[in-house]
Amino acid sequence: MKKIYSKIYDSLEIGDDFPTVIMGVLNLSPESFYQGSVYSDDREIENATLDMIKNGAKMLDLGARSTAPWSDKITIEEEISRLTPAMELVCKIIPEDIIISVDTQYSNVAQIAYDISLKSKRKIIINDVSCLKTDPSLQEFIIENNLPVILMASKKVPGDLCTIEEIIKEFEKTIKKLETNGYAENNIVLDPGIGKWIEKKVHIYDLKIIGNLNKLRQLNKPILIAVSRKSFIGTSLNIPDPENRLNGTLSSTAIAVYNGAHIIRTHDVNNQLLDIVKMAEEIRRYQ
Repeated sequence: MKKIYSKIYDSLEIGDDFPTVIMGVLNLSPESFYQGSVYSDDREIENATLDMIKNGAKMLDLGARSTAPWSDKITIEEEISRLTPAMELVCKIIPEDIIISVDTQYSNVAQIAYDISLKSKRKIIINDVSCLKTDPSLQEFIIENNLPVILMASKKVPGDLCTIEEIIKEFEKTIKKLETNGYAENNIVLDPGIGKWIEKKVHIYDLKIIGNLNKLRQLNKPILIAVSRKSFIGTSLNIPDPENRLNGTLSSTAIAVYNGAHIIRTHDVNNQLLDIVKMAEEIRRYQ
């Protein structure tokens, strides 16, 4: 099987022969399952942004809507009102080589973020947890503007696929549809969708997906993993509060990197995380 390689814009090379990319989470949604990740004012956003970059983040994920199934729903207008000032601030203070991931399922939100990025000469990637199912016009938008995208495994609603076989099958359909419409093959990043997105998806499914992550390699796309402080850790270790799930997050991250993850989406960007990722990379190198 050939090595995975992708170039997101000119500033970021992702793949087997490159260091694992760290994506720091800038959460703008007070409904989030992990309150420690929520940044509510400009000072908090600026400090968190600069700290994450200082500690090695090459991507920053801005999300203004909680995608947890039990969270209160908000309108697209509310999502835009939360995202816009934060997006404008982050674009002002980050270096040009840092990529902003816009966590949204809607083309209206993506358009606002894209307009801001163009004005500030910054680069964005769209991170859609619905795999372009919630708003079909988002697919048209990313194709038309040649914007890279992170697709999270979903069939009808976000995260509703439980096995690696189901995930691969649905990804194949979406990738084929995109590339048939002229979308660049190196613009796609795949996220298997760790988390209890639907009632059926108990923690065992997440453990199996992480353990079999290398099966996604057959799709020849960079793999993003988002395990940070999620419920499967709480269930496995009997830790109900996300605040206390750091150790479980770090161990899951190490295994994911060893099994082929190229991007780590995390709330905790620090030296501890970097050491763990680097160690997993070194062990993987000598498989």
